[in-house]
This record gives sequence, C-alpha cells and structure tokens, in this order.
Amino acid sequence: MKSVLLALPLVLAAAKGQAAETLLCELTQFGSGNWIPEILFVGYEEGADTAVVSDPVILTFNGGPTQAQIVADNARRITFAWDLRANDGRGNYVGRFIYRATLQKGSLQMTISATPAGYANRFTGRGTCRREAR
Repeated sequence: MKSVLLALPLVLAAAKGQAAETLLCELTQFGSGNWIPEILFVGYEEGADTAVVSDPVILTFNGGPTQAQIVADNARRITFAWDLRANDGRGNYVGRFIYRATLQKGSLQMTISATPAGYANRFTGRGTCRREAR
C-alpha cells in the first residue's frame, strides 16, 4: 500500500493539467474494512458530466485513475459516482463496488460510501478536502 501512496502524486500531477477543479481529500473510514481510501483525488471541469477520480484503492485494482459520473451538482454540493471492479489479489473476481462521494462546497467536507453490488452492507467515511493549485 505504501508504494501505491508514493505513486499517487505522479498520477495526480498528470491528471491535474486536464482539470479545472482539483480536490485532494483526506478521509477516515467508519468501522472495519479497507474500501474507503485515506486519500482521494478528484479532478473535474465546472458544468461537466464526468470527473477523474484516483485513490490507492482505485490504483490497486484499476492500475490508474478512473472516470466518475457527476450525478448531482448545485450551489451547495456536488456528488461523484463510480464503479470499481475488484479481485482478491490471486486473480479471483470479487465483484463490483459502487462508490459515491459528496462534497459540501461551502465547508469542503466530504462523505463517501462504497457498496458491494448485490449486498446490503456498505462502507462509509468522511473527511475534508482542499483545492489544489493548477
């Protein structure tokens, strides 16, 4: 996991040049599990339908940043949604996780959830974001 965190700044630097709004969020997961990242990067253009997201979980299973849909955007908040397909590290397919992250624009507070598709359990977390200079 440390090597993934060390590689994250390189991925972020490459994606920053393409995004008008760049957020770096520090998150804490509630409860057990490792599906909520400690750090989340989000890059997006105002008024766009999609964003670029990256974190250690995405980098582990996807190998690079992934695209998120912007499913809500108003004066108070913006919500990003993306799917992540995961395996257990031995090549066995585990399933699809559905992620949602909502940023409160005024306070830059973020809530995030990861739900394994087809299951009732859900992993949640919360944290604070900061805008990064382009």
